[in-house]
Amino acid sequence: MASNVLLFLYLSTLYLTWCDASDPSVPKLYFVDANVTNEGVTETQHATCKIATEELVASARTTVTRVLTGACNAKTIEERLQALEKNLTQELDEMKTMLRSVLQIQRDLPKLPKPLREETNYKDRYENYHKNPAPSPRQLEIDEFNNTIQEILSINGTIFLYYWQIKNFNEKLASWKTTRSERTSTFYIGRNGYAMYIKATPRYFPDGTVFMGVGLTRGRHDSFLKWPFTHKMRLEVLDHSSVDHRQDRRSRIWDPSTLCSEYFWGRPKLTGEPDNPECVGLSVPRQVLYAKLPLSSDHVSRNTRYIWNGSVTIKLTVFL
Repeated sequence: MASNVLLFLYLSTLYLTWCDASDPSVPKLYFVDANVTNEGVTETQHATCKIATEELVASARTTVTRVLTGACNAKTIEERLQALEKNLTQELDEMKTMLRSVLQIQRDLPKLPKPLREETNYKDRYENYHKNPAPSPRQLEIDEFNNTIQEILSINGTIFLYYWQIKNFNEKLASWKTTRSERTSTFYIGRNGYAMYIKATPRYFPDGTVFMGVGLTRGRHDSFLKWPFTHKMRLEVLDHSSVDHRQDRRSRIWDPSTLCSEYFWGRPKLTGEPDNPECVGLSVPRQVLYAKLPLSSDHVSRNTRYIWNGSVTIKLTVFL
């Protein structure tokens, strides 16, 4: 008896499987379950087949389970997003570095060239400044042309201008010991140009003679420049008098090709002291700096031709 029941169940299962696969008229029900995990997407399909005949009423259910991988894999998607985030972060860091470099170079660049106006253009401005003795009558000139390249029609060429205002110079004249000096920060001649500096010694000799020198120093563009340095130059101490009475203390125009040696005008050393020694400079007697302003009145008597509010202004001109 038991063997007959087992045989019946076995034949029924075969029949149900056959009808489910071959007979489209047999009603079937399908169900699909999906479960997403870190390892992938698990899909479970359920199929139910019901058969009704004169001899037999029965039902059968089959289940198929499969794991989907690839685009639907949650772990893979997360890894790809992390890789994308890493790449974007690296590119943003590179862009920040490039922007910082551009901004640094921009700060070092001189202003765009523009025609140098005649000094007589400052005459009207001087009258306005004269009513208020706080700023120097040369301040507009200094602010406009400092660290710039200018086109000069009279020489059919261009020049580089650099102004250095030494604060509290009157106190340094009175208290500094012999040979003590002050140096500018490094500045560059034009775009990607030579690096230079100016040095002032308030008491260069025991008699109080003031000395201003100019020299080359190590710069970021040295490997691309032509050596030795050959540009002519001139130093001067500005006179703060009105235009009609102005007498700037000027040096002669120096030609590096005829002065000193390559030791002074050659490329600065890559290590050690960055400054080349000064080969040229301007000496000014102490008493000259205290020369009175012409037509001075009481409210400006504390200033002199070359010292304004305690400061001295040195002007460097480099002929390019």
